[in-house]
Amino acid sequence: MLRLPFFSRRGPSAEPSVPRFLAEEPELLKAEPMGNGYVYDDRFFYSYQEVQCYRYLKHLGIPPGKVHHEYRVGDSHFDFFPLKRVFWEHHPINLRLGHDIYRYGKTRRAILDDNGYDHIPLVVSDVMFEDITDIYKAMSDNSVDFRSGQVQGGRGIVYVKSYEDEWREAAFNVLCETLASS
Repeated sequence: MLRLPFFSRRGPSAEPSVPRFLAEEPELLKAEPMGNGYVYDDRFFYSYQEVQCYRYLKHLGIPPGKVHHEYRVGDSHFDFFPLKRVFWEHHPINLRLGHDIYRYGKTRRAILDDNGYDHIPLVVSDVMFEDITDIYKAMSDNSVDFRSGQVQGGRGIVYVKSYEDEWREAAFNVLCETLASS
């Protein structure tokens, strides 16, 4: 059974309530490794993270035929284009390879703009999601609504990323400077 991770919050939340338990998936809907990817719901995904994203979109009530996985724009493919309202690129491996998510997002935004999609928002995420509740929290925190097509700031690029490593490094540097100046 899927479970929600513990989120510590101070005070009451103004966010809509998240279902406390998600229904366990039938055996037929388990992600099966195949070659260099996974098969889930009779669709091929390049990574288990893409499977998690797809599961999240289905959880939102977006029908599988409206998820538009690997949507072609010019010579490029975009991971998801749910309901044809928001493009979503999910590449947590970029962070591990040392690639710059911001440069990647600008490149993908330029492809969309050059192909007539300048009015459609782009979400670029590099978070390693454990399950769909992690995705729900990250998207909610960044005001991304795939059903309505509404994103923080209107159109352009919304970056959904984990700042944990950056904060840890900054805190370590401050600690080192403090100890060195003592």
